[in-house]
Amino acid sequence: MNEFLLSASLLFSSSTVWSQLFATLPASADCPIVYHDNYNSENQNYGSAAFIAAFEMPGTQGGINTNRALIAFNLSSIPVGSTVLSAKLNLYAFTDFTIAPFQDGHYGSNQSKLSRIATSWNENSVTWNTQPTVSALNETILNQSAAPNQDYLNINVTALVQDMVDNPNSSFGFRLELVNEVVTANLSFCSSEFSNTSKQPSLVVEYRLPTASVSELNASQFTLFPNPAAQMLHLCFENTAAKRNFVIYDMQGKAVLVSNAEQQETTIDISNLASGSYTIKVQDALEIFTTQKFVKQ
Repeated sequence: MNEFLLSASLLFSSSTVWSQLFATLPASADCPIVYHDNYNSENQNYGSAAFIAAFEMPGTQGGINTNRALIAFNLSSIPVGSTVLSAKLNLYAFTDFTIAPFQDGHYGSNQSKLSRIATSWNENSVTWNTQPTVSALNETILNQSAAPNQDYLNINVTALVQDMVDNPNSSFGFRLELVNEVVTANLSFCSSEFSNTSKQPSLVVEYRLPTASVSELNASQFTLFPNPAAQMLHLCFENTAAKRNFVIYDMQGKAVLVSNAEQQETTIDISNLASGSYTIKVQDALEIFTTQKFVKQ
């Protein structure tokens, strides 16, 4: 996962103010949709499944067993008119199937694609027979897997997410399916119901607000020192605020320290953090975010 984590960095020149915001979003809904000859699975909902997958295999009692997947992320915090600078989707291999030949994970000629879902759906009721429609515009290809347990990280879905931001009334997430739905192939990932939360889907978006919105921002800037730091990290803010919240993330995107700051100058004990690079996000009472990086010695 990259470094842009639920935060915004406000940048200044002599005459212009603009904002680059960063958000790491968990899946708000995901669901496999299944057609399995002789099993009536096309009318069943699998919203609580621990996997999302694109696969095609022989049916247990003849015919075929086909699987597609739906994944949604809540983009409502990104205003219409924003410019999506980067959008990266992170999917982690699912290797817990118990049926051959998928028991080890990805299998066969499994090149797949992500399409923008154009009609609404519900995680707890959608089925193969009620699956939403999709748009072919800016479809993203996932290349054939190189290993059964390959994670697909930093998938570039920038154009797709820009379409979603521009068209919120006809954008309801991604559909995952094989490019060629022929026996036998599998590309499977952990869903938001998977027990290990670090392997659940995430979407990392970097975007810029519309010009009209940016002109109204009043950034809460801060400095930090020393950098690198071994024991204590000092934050100094340009202005006072009733309360500021901060989160420190490691380079894998995991929140490792959460607290608040009520003074213009605040000291944070980072002695228990492992050595390495970190990002600190600070949010003031006006919900304006700033971030900085530092190194823990």
